Amino acid sequence: MTNLNVLIIEDDPIWQFSLQTMFGQLNVATVRLAGSIAEANQKLHEQLPDLVIADIVLPDGLSLGLFTQNYKQLPVIFQTAYTKDDYLRRAITMPNIGFLVKPFEVFSLKAAIEILFAQKPINLFPAINSITTTDKRRQRIDIPLDEIYWIKGEGNYSIIHTVDQKYVLKRSLRKLALELTDRFIQVQKAYIINIHYIERILESTVQINQQSIPIGRAYKKNLLNLVDPRKRMYLRG
Repeated sequence: MTNLNVLIIEDDPIWQFSLQTMFGQLNVATVRLAGSIAEANQKLHEQLPDLVIADIVLPDGLSLGLFTQNYKQLPVIFQTAYTKDDYLRRAITMPNIGFLVKPFEVFSLKAAIEILFAQKPINLFPAINSITTTDKRRQRIDIPLDEIYWIKGEGNYSIIHTVDQKYVLKRSLRKLALELTDRFIQVQKAYIINIHYIERILESTVQINQQSIPIGRAYKKNLLNLVDPRKRMYLRG
């Protein structure tokens, strides 16, 4: 897994915590913090980061000015709660930038990072082939993605179902979803399924391994767009 050196320039303690939490979920970075332009200048002088996440409006000025001279080649994702065209116009004149409007969540941050690095020879979020957990004796178990039929979220835990076993993983469904490949799709707030194992889709459920998984209304259209039409039964589930 790639380990980026990230500098977060943010004066709001709540957003400092939120961004640290997001990077903890993505598990791709070592994070440093700066709460002002003066502190950011010091941190940049000490060590150049691989990526900067910069709030635009800071107590001692606008961070935009930091990246128009000495550090203009650094990849920067600007973030702001102020929807001002002037900030956007100034940002897009720089060579390596992203732009996010607060509030945003971890997927938006992940997407902004991937887009920013799309032209660079670095794989930030490489696909995984298995999920690692431990058994009752604390022995490591690698569960191949190909063997996972569906995953159910229960609070901070995820229950992984294979053809004949289930495993408990101490990780939320939301966090686990970031690691899965595109063969997995969320069909309900608490369920992610492997589309390769769909047997048929009914009115309100999808059947996998002779088990019925509920489909949420908000997820149904996306599911139907991804599966073979021959599996759509439209019966009462």
